[in-house]
Amino acid sequence: MTASTELVATTGGVPETVQRRGITESQWRTLCLSLFPGASANSVLMVIDYCKARKLDPLKKPCHIVPMEVKKAGTNQYEWRDVVMPGIYEHRTTAQRTGEYLGHSKAEYGPDIPFTGSVAVPEWCSMTIYRWNAASSQRVEFPVTVFFREVVATNREGKPNARWARAPRQMMTKCCEAAGLREAFPDEIGGEMTAEEMDGQRAVDVVVESKPALPKPEKYDEWLTDLLAAIESGDEWGDSWVQSPQEHRLYLAETDAATFDQIKAKASE
Repeated sequence: MTASTELVATTGGVPETVQRRGITESQWRTLCLSLFPGASANSVLMVIDYCKARKLDPLKKPCHIVPMEVKKAGTNQYEWRDVVMPGIYEHRTTAQRTGEYLGHSKAEYGPDIPFTGSVAVPEWCSMTIYRWNAASSQRVEFPVTVFFREVVATNREGKPNARWARAPRQMMTKCCEAAGLREAFPDEIGGEMTAEEMDGQRAVDVVVESKPALPKPEKYDEWLTDLLAAIESGDEWGDSWVQSPQEHRLYLAETDAATFDQIKAKASE
């Protein structure tokens, strides 16, 4: 399903849901047709929301849409979900923004070893991340080593997938750098793995609750249109929001969290 067919409520060629996020038609086309071709519109919207929260430019592709098998809660069944994950570029950007990132050492590699009958690959990769510590006025080192067998993405035959078989050093270097940046900048980056590290992996530890989709309340679209128009014009609308049917507000919160949060913020002003 393509982005152009999934969201059809458009004004000037751009879905209304996209317009509310401040994305232009040319930006939307670039995101859907060039940066994330084949992705659903809802997945591209997740990228936009993710980048907004992280203060990143989605057109620089700091994150990736990664299809992953996610286990349903209470079952042994898996279903495919699109998951937005940072790329190594985002980790680098976040570290650089602190003003304390001093780069890293040259990557070093262990001896080449055979892996499940494939071409020889480096056994390990080591790198040291450098960060300036203002309190002690000195450079702090964060050495990291990753082993190929622990990070490689494999196919169903247990062999490195196409990307890892084609560029094992490049992929392992990115994984090593990402691990080091997380160690050196834990508060700024957090603990999320990069798309390079999760390439080809199965998200067995991710569990989601399945719940039935909410039915759209009667006259919901008219209510939302009138409410957004009142907000845009600056009219007194706070009472209308408070007195809105609960099912309308619940449906909005479940299906369009970004708009719901914006309205809540306006209501609190």
